Amino acid sequence: MAIFKKKPDLDKKDALLCIPEKNSLVEETYLDSGDLILSYPALYKPFFMNIQKIIRRNPQATFLRKIQLDRLGIDVWLLLDGKKNVKTLIKEFAVLHTLNYKEAEISVTLFLRSLGEKGVIGIKEP
Repeated sequence: MAIFKKKPDLDKKDALLCIPEKNSLVEETYLDSGDLILSYPALYKPFFMNIQKIIRRNPQATFLRKIQLDRLGIDVWLLLDGKKNVKTLIKEFAVLHTLNYKEAEISVTLFLRSLGEKGVIGIKEP
């Protein structure tokens, strides 16, 4: 008997209707070059926690991780308002950069997936 049940994977149509939301713990820092640094707390893996316990008196459970976004990443980041679904973000990104829908879809969905895996954004199902 399984204690934890895995959620069924969403099909493409349902995934495009999901709403990405920024993590409230993420801090934004703009550089002079125009790039954006996103800083967010991340948990140490158990192996490194054990090493810290040996070396330090007060081990820390988290550390600050950073991601640097370029112009395209910044444009997607600024479109995230917690109200627009992925499909709307793709359309707006395509218009902003004069791309066809398919090119924008691939770029935006891969970027959002990467941010989601890192915990920088969360995804709400409609």
